Amino acid sequence: MFLQLLHLAQAGLAGYGAQQSYIAITNLQKYEETSEKLAKYSNEAERQLHKTRTTQTSGALAIAVSLLAALYLFFKGSSGGSLFRMLASPAMCGGIYLARAHIRDFWAGGKRVPLPKMEDYNEAQRRTEELLQVLDWLMFSWAATSLVALFKGY
Repeated sequence: MFLQLLHLAQAGLAGYGAQQSYIAITNLQKYEETSEKLAKYSNEAERQLHKTRTTQTSGALAIAVSLLAALYLFFKGSSGGSLFRMLASPAMCGGIYLARAHIRDFWAGGKRVPLPKMEDYNEAQRRTEELLQVLDWLMFSWAATSLVALFKGY
């Protein structure tokens, strides 16, 4: 029962992360046309556009897979197969770590400063930082469910 409650909390956290990811992506899409025009003339602009797209995609995928795995484990419980139950949490922890590192390399670390007259972009940047925090918590929660499953023998 305790493990199922942890999976329910993970699903809720992933839902919140999905909201942050959605807002970030929709705000960034407002600058897509301008970014594509710039990318035709600048290799750096092209690289920035590519990294923006790939990092947002990896964050959205990590959140979606985490949500689906948590819901599956919550609803199926121990009837979902012991091998899946034993491997899902460590695999999710590792996958989220990789997505988080990919996003953080591009978006974090003081590289980004708010841009004047680009409120939607600045909001997308803030939401991406929030997404990184959600991914941190999800990673820790999947590590916790790995330990609980290990000690309970699921």
